[in-house]
Amino acid sequence: MRRAVVDSFAVLAWLKDEPGVRFVRSLFAAAEQGGLRLLVCAVNLGEVYYITAKERGMARAEAVLGNLLHLPWNVLPVTNELVWAAARLKARFRISYADAFALACAQEQEAELVTNDPELCAAQHGVAILWEPA
Repeated sequence: MRRAVVDSFAVLAWLKDEPGVRFVRSLFAAAEQGGLRLLVCAVNLGEVYYITAKERGMARAEAVLGNLLHLPWNVLPVTNELVWAAARLKARFRISYADAFALACAQEQEAELVTNDPELCAAQHGVAILWEPA
């Protein structure tokens, strides 16, 4: 089955109704129908949580997190091995630490990476980027 790891950029685009929202919705629909296994790293959900808290307050962040945990994806836990893999990627590429976790998860899961984050799209990391065509 096809696998895709969703990064913070894609989650925030979906939450904020930004460009790419329809594409992310289509991935959720494909996951619900069983044609795609969606995954998200717990670190990336944490990033969405703190961004939401900073922009909209803690109560809104809690509500958003509650909704995110019920989407058709598996939340990947952070193991020591994943931390080391993300740290190696962060040392190698000009990406944020949270982006390094999304990339490490995609590598570990042999999955595509759902993002339009310019830093991740520019890095030559060997993982296929999945995003709607421009």
